Amino acid sequence: MRRIFAKTAGAALLGVLNPAAGLAADTHESARAIIETIDEATLREALLALGAQATPLDEEGRVVRVGFPGGGVAVLRRSACEEGPCRGLLMTSLFAPPKASETDTAARIARRFSSSFNPASVIINERGEHLLKAYLVLDGGVTRANLVTAIGLFGLGIAQYSEALYGAAE
Repeated sequence: MRRIFAKTAGAALLGVLNPAAGLAADTHESARAIIETIDEATLREALLALGAQATPLDEEGRVVRVGFPGGGVAVLRRSACEEGPCRGLLMTSLFAPPKASETDTAARIARRFSSSFNPASVIINERGEHLLKAYLVLDGGVTRANLVTAIGLFGLGIAQYSEALYGAAE
């Protein structure tokens, strides 16, 4: 009985640590299917696998506001769309400027994060806002599991950058 519980707990923990694990376990062939373009349904399916909530921001559903579990918020924009099919996904999250006295520290945090967190980079705009961004190119295709993982890593990046910039949430 103890061994069964340990295996079940390990599988559940793996599902939490690997966002694509749930998708891959339930629909192994579907998770390995190659996606060459991204449509609204495919994006919605990937977000559902992560437990994220999406709200369309335009009529075509090309731009969505995403709320990740744990509180991170992002805007995802399907791009490189020629006559319908989209071959790219731009993921962004905007952070308010830190206190004026901390701008030098914030710039160092942005540089360090951009150089160490490969899935995304940070840009500081003229208003002092920090823009976390990542772009996923689907030319040649990606698997459904990789799409879920890329979006999940961006959500993780939001949480990590927020903690680095503002400190740990209480």
